[in-house]
Amino acid sequence: MSINVSRLLSPLRNLLCGVNRRQDLSRSLLLLRVENTETLGTILDKVAMGHLLVQLSMSLGRAVRPYDPVQVLAPGLFAFVLRDRTDRDALQVARRLHQQGQAPVPLAGQHVTPVMTGVLIHAEAPDLPSIPDLVENARQRMDLVQDAFLGQLQLFPHDRALTRPGLIATVSDAVAAAQMQAWFQPQISCHSGQITGFEALARWNHPTRGVLAPGAFMPQMSAADHNTLTLFMLAQSMAALKTWDQAGFDVPTVSINISNCELSDRGFADCLLWEMDRHEIAPSRLVVEVLESVSPITSTNETRDNLRKLANAGCQIDLDDFGTGYASLDAIRQFGINRIKIDRSFVTACDVDEAQQRMILAILALAERLGIAALAEGVETREEYAFLAQMGCDEVQGYAIAKPMPLSDSLDFLKRHADAAARLPTLAKRR
Repeated sequence: MSINVSRLLSPLRNLLCGVNRRQDLSRSLLLLRVENTETLGTILDKVAMGHLLVQLSMSLGRAVRPYDPVQVLAPGLFAFVLRDRTDRDALQVARRLHQQGQAPVPLAGQHVTPVMTGVLIHAEAPDLPSIPDLVENARQRMDLVQDAFLGQLQLFPHDRALTRPGLIATVSDAVAAAQMQAWFQPQISCHSGQITGFEALARWNHPTRGVLAPGAFMPQMSAADHNTLTLFMLAQSMAALKTWDQAGFDVPTVSINISNCELSDRGFADCLLWEMDRHEIAPSRLVVEVLESVSPITSTNETRDNLRKLANAGCQIDLDDFGTGYASLDAIRQFGINRIKIDRSFVTACDVDEAQQRMILAILALAERLGIAALAEGVETREEYAFLAQMGCDEVQGYAIAKPMPLSDSLDFLKRHADAAARLPTLAKRR
């Protein structure tokens, strides 16, 4: 099932990047987990189940203060950071959220009731644990919950004994410890079936939790973490382009995600272009993905200058998660947007859902009129792929093509794709 994690996490990311908070006096971490997903899955189809999780996220998000936003760690797993509250006050908030999460939800002509287990971890100053440490503590407490307490809420003090000594807690430290890795997901042309590029996606090879996707660690990232990770992903992407070139594969571009933190840094564009020149990579082969929330009205002068420098140098600019924010047409004009990425929330079940189809067609018509390309992300089935191709979508990305993969696996994928290219059907672009 698909859920738009980036959209749900962006308020927290902006908060961490843009606000310098005073030292907390206390921190509490509430973890809520939906327990009856298997039962709900027997009465709801994939689309309805996805809608349920989105409704839960929105309902829980409205129930807390703007600076205590909901974090989606995984489908059906929600976390809240509560600051400067006593354990009693935090427990009161946790009980309200636990109750709210288990309220009946009208969906698909019926009412369904989620069952949620809650774990609240509380810590007081002066020796406050980091937020990733609290998350890890809460996860381990959740794993220890006995069957008799499923569906209930429990309060625990922060227990350092549950945290592995010396466990790396920040993304910057993970990069330094060689625990971060770039994985790559291919993007395919609907008109020719050829690969148009790869998107570089960060993965954390965590020593205790396995391979983590960005949704598991991005909410806790500081501005320094964002900068370190971006430079790491850029270097990995440049190396990947060289590897593909040397292997004889035609991979035109690689895409990297850029947060608002980097874009607001005055020297960011110059640093990026210098790195590309050092690696002897043409700027036209780099696609910079920016969030839809970056607009001429809300962005800083530094953001606008960085985007103009990158565009003027030849870098391509993607507008990510299109349709979920408040981007203006002026942003597309001023920032030289080359392509919009249709958010997966509009792509899910677009082959059978008429409402999704209307939205897709409207976005594609807009892109065509503006003379920019459209890429649909989160394409999970061949049926969704076929519908998007028939409707004139330029490119697709998602599990229906391939899951994100390490660089070594991408070489095998490219070879298989090249071998099968002659057998792929070519769909003419609709005029």
